[in-house]
Amino acid sequence: MESGEYFLSEKKKLAKKWEEKQEKQAQKTAENKRKREEAFVPPKEPVKQDSNKSENKEEDVAALAKSLKQKAKEFGKQKSLQNINAEEYISAPAAEQPSKKKKKSKHT
Repeated sequence: MESGEYFLSEKKKLAKKWEEKQEKQAQKTAENKRKREEAFVPPKEPVKQDSNKSENKEEDVAALAKSLKQKAKEFGKQKSLQNINAEEYISAPAAEQPSKKKKKSKHT
């Protein structure tokens, strides 16, 4: 009674209810929009500071190339040591024997 709502006309009561409903709806819409936008915020990536990083990139490339050449040489040496002579594993008598394949015979 103190607010005077009791004496309002029916149109004014409906208008006031509609306005309150619109306010609630606007608040809910803003809250939903905020929640959706949170999903699109990218996570913060940690910043790595490499203390071993040299200023001169040409030296890095040269050192890398030298290292790769060294590894290639070592790999080539290993391959040459691993070369296997296939003739050592083939026995001479087994190579001379004819194969024992069955021949098809025609029955009449």
